[in-house]
Amino acid sequence: MYIFVGYKNTYTMKRLAILLFISFLTVNLQAQEKVPKLWNYKAVTSLSGTHVSFKNWNAGGQNTISWIALFDAEANYKKNKLSWNNGMHLGYGQNRILRTDWAKTDDVINLYSKLGYKMSKKWNIALLVDFKSQFDLGYDADSIFTSKFMAPGYLTVALGTEYKPNDKLQILVSPLAAKFTFVNDFTLANAGAFGIDTETDLNAAGKFGFRKEMGAFVKFLYSDKVMENVTFKGKLELFSNYLNNFGRIDVNLEALFSFKINKWLSTSWALNLLYDDDIDIKVLNTDGTISTKPTAQIKNVLSMGVTYNFL
Repeated sequence: MYIFVGYKNTYTMKRLAILLFISFLTVNLQAQEKVPKLWNYKAVTSLSGTHVSFKNWNAGGQNTISWIALFDAEANYKKNKLSWNNGMHLGYGQNRILRTDWAKTDDVINLYSKLGYKMSKKWNIALLVDFKSQFDLGYDADSIFTSKFMAPGYLTVALGTEYKPNDKLQILVSPLAAKFTFVNDFTLANAGAFGIDTETDLNAAGKFGFRKEMGAFVKFLYSDKVMENVTFKGKLELFSNYLNNFGRIDVNLEALFSFKINKWLSTSWALNLLYDDDIDIKVLNTDGTISTKPTAQIKNVLSMGVTYNFL
């Protein structure tokens, strides 16, 4: 009898130990599931291109080939009232007509980082750092050298309040913003390109241009699903210099419509409009003369290609 009871008690203790172990694992897993995910990552790349060729084509035409590659990535952190959003947008494209040299059709580097602290349900205090430049040498229609990496380069630092009523809309208003323009090229800097003042903005050797501006900055971001498989992303940046012609506004407008065909194929249309009151651009007037003055710069990109989401 004693042996039987001992065996039964031992068996019960084993069952109890197993149940306690399973209960511990269950509670531990549930606790892990309740821990919020602090980092959120996104990355997408796309490649599109066109090729047109002719042989004995009576109507005429020129053989062309073009391609555009894009890469977008985000790394966003959020814990309690603190948020930290980081991202990059990279783009590069080229085309070639007959046996001419390759010419770039798109060239973008845009990096940003925004640190935010939640003050209320819809309002944050935010610090934004934004950098823009390009990868490659740039030439105009007359094959005149116009740009390269860090010529120009733009760095914007803005501290202000951010209004975020929902996940679609963000508005950053900064009364204290600094905008820096870099022109890391002797020829362009000494020509006064990109708003560089050759009297005050050149370094001692005259090889580097650096322009500083203090002013007010406003940034609008909006994204939405327009309809099934169609999304829209828009960005509008406005800056006005306190110390030079305050009230004249530099504008950067970006709009992107994305049309998803299936898991791999997509089409997009992108519009970029720039206006900088300090940048003079050659303009052909209606009377045939050419004048130099600030004017709107417009870029359109319509592409179809392969898209892949990493995360």
